[in-house]
Amino acid sequence: MIQTVDNYQKIEIDTNRYYFRFEGNKTQINNDKKVIGEKLEINLNDYQTKSLIFSFFKDEEKIISKNEDDLIISIKKDGDNYLAQTGNYVGKFVWQGLEIDIKSRFSNTFLERMLNFANDIFLDDVSITGNKVDKDFDISKYIIYYMFVQNLEKAFLLGLPKSYRSIEHHEMKLKGKIDINKFIKYDIPFQGKISSVSREQKEIQEIIDVLYKAVKIIDNKNKAFLKNILHIKTHLKQYKSNNYVSNETINKALKSKALQNPIFAPYKKVLEYARFIINGNNIEEKNDGKQETFGFIINVAELFEIYITKLLQKEFSDWYVESPKIELYDTPQMFYQRKIIPDIVMIKDKDVIVFDTKYKRMNMIGKNKNGAGDVDRNDFFQINTYMSYYQNKNFNVKIGGLLYPIEKSFIENKNICHSQTWFGNLNTKFIVDGIDLSNLEEAKDNENKFAPILKREQKFIKGIKNLLN
Repeated sequence: MIQTVDNYQKIEIDTNRYYFRFEGNKTQINNDKKVIGEKLEINLNDYQTKSLIFSFFKDEEKIISKNEDDLIISIKKDGDNYLAQTGNYVGKFVWQGLEIDIKSRFSNTFLERMLNFANDIFLDDVSITGNKVDKDFDISKYIIYYMFVQNLEKAFLLGLPKSYRSIEHHEMKLKGKIDINKFIKYDIPFQGKISSVSREQKEIQEIIDVLYKAVKIIDNKNKAFLKNILHIKTHLKQYKSNNYVSNETINKALKSKALQNPIFAPYKKVLEYARFIINGNNIEEKNDGKQETFGFIINVAELFEIYITKLLQKEFSDWYVESPKIELYDTPQMFYQRKIIPDIVMIKDKDVIVFDTKYKRMNMIGKNKNGAGDVDRNDFFQINTYMSYYQNKNFNVKIGGLLYPIEKSFIENKNICHSQTWFGNLNTKFIVDGIDLSNLEEAKDNENKFAPILKREQKFIKGIKNLLN
């Protein structure tokens, strides 16, 4: 097995370091090296034809635009060592018999914080797992389980989806209306019981079965995720059927008319996560060596974008925050017409702020020190294009720039990250900024686990507000 982290781009010489290493006995490692050969490269197009990919975005157009940089992992032999490079994807999967485990380079605490925001949980002390999840647990499962459990807990507050069904009775009391056919057939002469039928709201069996199946899989893999929903597990277990949960069962659950009721609409998302959990588990269980590639991966860059967007929405409630699709040269005769999709556009009257989020390494290395440096050339010109578009539309562009999870602490005055002008325009500031995750300490005993991250978030927000002022 190969272990590494996302956004890793180094030649690894010391195999004891975590970021790229071979795990297993000598025979297994030699077999893994044979699979790699001189070079092994896996990109998104190769992977999605053979296995599962989870996306936080529902807009297909946006998914495609955000996955242009589609490297998953590349390993190249370099003498006795290997040149390794990874992209924005995390997860544990098997590729042609080689097991690959790509983890997040940040702590599970930061991951949980981002997942909370993705689920619209903005309270500062909400944690599903506590600290009980093994750090070696498959990171893609960690994310899916977390999303499923948190969404199920929220949706269940209003109960499970229900629909009206006809219920047949044969009792001493009349319930509903008499079933004439059965009354004539079974109850004449009268023997003390009446055949009747009533319309009652009942929980939908397919939905219960699908949810219980997903909960059962999580329970078998890591019970820590279920600590907040044990009451839901008990309820589902009580009312589940013994039917096999097939793809047909899942589809029937997802197409249930009850989900059209706005009250139960949140279950659509819950059932989508359940389908991903069940299908992923089925692939693992049924794989007997015939399938050389299986497992699923997740694009963490999407999660980071959602997290930053919702953080800004929360802290700048008087601004409208969106990710618009902008048509360029959209007259029919222009063959080069296309759309641009800025990650974050904040609008207040005629003032606008434009950001692009980048889930890449940021150590503030300039282009003179290490080739192109930490700011990618394409990213740099892309954000300037977005800013120019709004400037030309007569908006007052207040701030624009690139936002990262930052691994090297800011210099306090930020002179190297914040420009007070943009192309000589004194009214616009260009910045490289983000959430400072460098030297992040563990929470103290009397603090909630997210306290250190909360302080860094507020530092980021305060910096943006200072620039506006």
